[in-house]
This record gives sequence, structure tokens and C-alpha cells, in this order.
Amino acid sequence: MASRSLFVVLLLLAGLSFQVNGQRIQRFRFWSDTSKNVRNIVLPVVIFTPETRLGVGLLGVKLWKNLHPTEFTRTSNAELVMLYTSRHQLIIIPRYTIFTRGEKYLIEGFGEELINFRDFYFGRGNATLSSNREHITYNVIGWENRIGRRIFKSKKLFIGAETRFIRYYDFKTEPGSNLVVEKATGFDGSTSIGLGPSVTWDERDNVVNPGKGFYVDMRYSSYSQSLGSSVNYHRLLIDLRKYLNVVPRYRHILAMEFFGNFVRGDAPFKELAEFGGSRMMRGYYRGRYRDNYMTAFQTEYRMPVYKRVGVVAFAGLGKVYDPSSVNFDGLHYSYGGGLRFNINKRERLNLRMDYALGDPHYLGYFYLGFAESF
Repeated sequence: MASRSLFVVLLLLAGLSFQVNGQRIQRFRFWSDTSKNVRNIVLPVVIFTPETRLGVGLLGVKLWKNLHPTEFTRTSNAELVMLYTSRHQLIIIPRYTIFTRGEKYLIEGFGEELINFRDFYFGRGNATLSSNREHITYNVIGWENRIGRRIFKSKKLFIGAETRFIRYYDFKTEPGSNLVVEKATGFDGSTSIGLGPSVTWDERDNVVNPGKGFYVDMRYSSYSQSLGSSVNYHRLLIDLRKYLNVVPRYRHILAMEFFGNFVRGDAPFKELAEFGGSRMMRGYYRGRYRDNYMTAFQTEYRMPVYKRVGVVAFAGLGKVYDPSSVNFDGLHYSYGGGLRFNINKRERLNLRMDYALGDPHYLGYFYLGFAESF
């Protein structure tokens, strides 16, 4: 389960209010602090995703600004999600994006601990059959952290480094599993420890829900046995996003993203480029297709319809492939729409509900989420 693939439904919407006989009444909040510079929220949550099914737990969110009279700094955020699912999975996900004063430094991180995580393996390649699906169960513990230094005062361009650790262990497979028969790298567990340079150019007006600007994220990491990894391999990630406010008066946003994941070497199968999930190519189970390379493009149109309620329409196109077969054959597509409910006007924080079509063997996937997918 990746970063940006966990979907959260807020049962109690912090900070909302309504009118009764002309008086402003605060809706009940489980716990919320809305001081001037810091907003802390702790809420019970329910999630539902194709990968987890039904899950319940707690969500903690902290939003804060580093205020200065002459140096503008965007809002930093940190969150922690703890869940237990109907598939008997324990999920712990911390995440943070921190801007120091004047955005001199950008610090981003993501961790995960998954216990008894039940998943599916379909094989490797862009044309694997749905009938290949087999159950696998494993545990995961991982952490990645990136720190970048702003190099131009007039541009939000950060150059730095990333470190990453992830360990998959206690694999359980079906009798006669293709994963075991093929002896795919990492079929009985793996450890990956890598580091490398990163470049981030972030001109978005808002990190949580951008309305204009662009985002460029490029990272290269080397995983080596000398660092403690099970095998040697390399990864290059490229994430390019553009946001246009096409109807400024009503805030109609056109969002576009190109994403590439390029893995060289005999990487563990769980470290290959995966296709699908909540963030990229909604409408496919995450890991439905996997191979060394993956490229995808998605676009989304976002518009408000009434007060805090908005709607979106989205579509995506992409594939996984081997470095020796770079072409446009076998492209997969997805499309869908959804509703948005704003739970924090100041930070444009939305509760999202999406329905996506993609995999022809399913009638679509329903997603419930916290914040936008990109």
C-alpha cells in the first residue's frame, strides 16, 4: 500500500457549522483545535478500498503555518492513520510535509507498518490475466524521508536527498502459488535500503488542494547489498503536475499529471512499478499490473456546485512494460467521477468520494478519500 493510496472517510467533520434561526451553531467535533496558526484534528474514521475492504480507526491531522512578517511560508501538515480492517489487517501510516520559515527547507516523509496485509498477485507484465489472481499475505515496515534546500529565492526549487527503507516479511502464499513456482525475486521476503538525490520544484499555491501552479518531483535512488538490501537495483521516479484555474470566478480547476516509475535491475517483485490504486489510475486494483517500467497520465476537472459541495470528472491512460519493449501497445484507460465536500475552507481540505471504471473484469471501484489524489 503506498503513500498517497489510503482513503479516509471522516465520520465527524471538524470545523463545520450551520445556521439555526439566524444563529451560527458549531457541529459536534470529536476533538479539534483551531487556533490561529495551528489546527489539530483527531477523528474516528472508516475507510473502504479495494485493497483493504472495510476498515475502522483513528486519524490525527496537524496543520500549521510558520508566520513571519516578510517571509511567506505555505502550510505544513502531518497526519497519522491507524486502522484495523475487515480483512484482519493492521495499518499504521504516518505522513508529513514540512516547510521551514520562508520555505528555506522542504522536508517530506512517509512511513507504513502493515500487519497481516492481504493482497493479490497477478503475475508480471502488461497483459496478465485476471484469472491468474492468487492470494498472498505479508507484513511490511518502511520509512522514506526527503529533505531539500531551496536554491533560488524567487523560485521554489529544492535540491536535496532521499533515504528509504522497506522490509517485506512473513510471506504466506496459496499451495502451488505461481509466485513461489517462478521464484520471483522477493517471493519469500526482501529488504530494500536506498539513497540518492532528489529535485523538487513546487510552485503550487496550496499543497493539499492546488488551484494553480505546477509541481515537478524527480528522484533517483540506488539500492545496494552494501547498504543492507537483499539485491541491487535502481529506481527513477518522475512526477509532473500542472494546475489551471480555467474559470477563476468559480474556481474551476483543470489538474493534469504525468507519472513515471522506472526500475532497473532484479528488484523484489513488490518493488517493481505497480499499476492502479487510489492515487494513479483509479479503476484498477493496485498491483493489477507490474513490471520494471510504468508510465501514466491522468487529468481531472474540479468544480464547486453548491457551497461546500463540488464535483469532479477524471480520466487516465497508462501501462507497465519491460525496458526492451517501449511502445504504445496495450495502453490501459480509466475514467470516472466523484463528489467533494469541503471540511476546511481555509486549507481547501476535501472529503472525496470517487467511482472509477477501468478493469473490464469489474463493474468499477468506489473510493472514499481524504484530500485530492494528486
